[in-house]
Amino acid sequence: MKHTNRLERLSGAIVCPKCRKALSKESDTFVCSDNHGPYPYKSGIPFLIHKLFYRSQEQEHREGINWLKSFLKQSPRLYYGIWQIFCPVLMAQNGPKKIFSFLPAAPLIADIGSGPHRWHPDCINLDVYPFPEVDIVADAAYLPFADNTFDAVVSESLLEHVADPVAVANEIWRIAKPGGIIYVSAPFLTPYHASPDDFTRWTVSGLKKLFPSSEIVSAGVRSGPWSALLVFLAYWLGVIAALGSQKRAPFFAFVFMLILGPLKIFDFIFSRFPGAEAVSAQLYIIGKKTPHSANVS
Repeated sequence: MKHTNRLERLSGAIVCPKCRKALSKESDTFVCSDNHGPYPYKSGIPFLIHKLFYRSQEQEHREGINWLKSFLKQSPRLYYGIWQIFCPVLMAQNGPKKIFSFLPAAPLIADIGSGPHRWHPDCINLDVYPFPEVDIVADAAYLPFADNTFDAVVSESLLEHVADPVAVANEIWRIAKPGGIIYVSAPFLTPYHASPDDFTRWTVSGLKKLFPSSEIVSAGVRSGPWSALLVFLAYWLGVIAALGSQKRAPFFAFVFMLILGPLKIFDFIFSRFPGAEAVSAQLYIIGKKTPHSANVS
């Protein structure tokens, strides 16, 4: 499905991120009825984000290890090819596609913090940076969608990178339809990894706490204990190899990830052990938005 067709499916549900009122398109900008903005429209992508916040994110994506990640993400197939083989964290189970068993035919789905990956062709991708495959650039704490818009909202490996995860969780809950599905995964036992920054970790109980008004229909391990062991080992070896240089340590960590990454295959076994959730790298929940309730965390 083409980018323009995906946005057309929203049929007026794109709103001002500041006041949530309707937007009108004027030439290459969007303006809301309260005169907020204007919001640029570049290469078919609405930038519905405060310009100062976007500039700060853009600057961080151009520095240090973030620059390398952002550079590789401009070629998604190359980036995810390297990631699939060499990243020591196995993300092969309990992914977002699990939500389809709870959804109607032809659902409207938003992926918040998508990066350059489109995991389903009809999914609306939103990110703070205009990577390839991003449909809308916006701040996850101020989503430019009307209430009750989506049949499902997905957020994978995002919440650790936002300064106010409760605000983001409330926004995710707000834009899901009553009875709609919310899928969230986040790290539990994973080292610090800036993208462009890194703030928080969660247990399954912690993820559930972010969505107290949701009926949890599934929860557990996204990436298991063997992945946790490997990724910590890669980062620790990176610290040792850097010989006291904090700036060089992440680059050395990536080198050791390339070496250790293929060993993650054993997580297909270890992630299924009883009690694996307590020592796993990444966890997930799937919740159903209960009608007529507020998500107060």
